[in-house]
Amino acid sequence: MSDQEDSALHELQQAMMTFAYAMTRSQVHATFVATLDVKVERAGVSLMRVLRRADEPMSIGVIAERLLVHAPHVTRQVTQLQAQGLVERTRDAGDQRVQRVRLTSQGERLVDQLEEELVERLRRLLADVDVKDVTATARVLRLLSDDTRPANQEREGGAA
Repeated sequence: MSDQEDSALHELQQAMMTFAYAMTRSQVHATFVATLDVKVERAGVSLMRVLRRADEPMSIGVIAERLLVHAPHVTRQVTQLQAQGLVERTRDAGDQRVQRVRLTSQGERLVDQLEEELVERLRRLLADVDVKDVTATARVLRLLSDDTRPANQEREGGAA
């Protein structure tokens, strides 16, 4: 590897660490949910975003795999979101021990609103950045995040 490539990778690593830290701060989350009528924790937002991309209700275990967390954590979040009318649980027809979770229409609207606000924020921040650079960045970030998924999600094509 050349010194230039090595330097670029170090720069990328530093930028990723700074970005990851910034995105997990409560102030960023508070900014996104400040205008909403509900109080949703950061973990709840992540869970809802996973459900929004799903084609069908998901089991607690699959949600936990997608979020790279343990099932009890997901169960707590689902309970909180259900109390606010954002998700609903049903029993699996084939195995009554398994709970399936899906967004309610209110939950779908909330996730869509958050996504729209995020895209608008990115639009403003990246207004002067070439679309090819944005596309290349998305490709690199997808490649890096795919590397963090368990092997069974890669086979299933799942994403968090």
